[in-house]
Amino acid sequence: MNTQSVGQARNASAGAVEQNSSRSLERDSFMQLLLLQMRSQDPMNPMDSAQMFNQMAQLTSLEQLWDIRDLMSQANTTQQLGQGAMLLGRFVEAASQKTGRVSGLVDEARMVSGQVMLTIGGKQVRLEDVLSVKS
Repeated sequence: MNTQSVGQARNASAGAVEQNSSRSLERDSFMQLLLLQMRSQDPMNPMDSAQMFNQMAQLTSLEQLWDIRDLMSQANTTQQLGQGAMLLGRFVEAASQKTGRVSGLVDEARMVSGQVMLTIGGKQVRLEDVLSVKS
């Protein structure tokens, strides 16, 4: 098993952390806007508490949906990499426009830009391009 591929998978996970950071900025921006709205409201006609509660509930729901989306994306990535790892040492046939028809033993499975790439005889093919697998 190639440990470099595992390290590269960790790097792909680091990209997910960067996405989470940007989502955190989105959430922070939303909270800042909400606080600005509260500070700027007319003291003679303040925001209705029910309206405020609804906005907070919507924010909480939105954050939970973002978290679920992130978890589903991570699970999908892990599943795809697992599928590629199951092909290590197996004879596969693949065809792609980039490499043409390739067949041989899978030497490596790794994540590249969100796609599982298999190395077969020094050539890289996408997991989706596999046509057949033999034991």
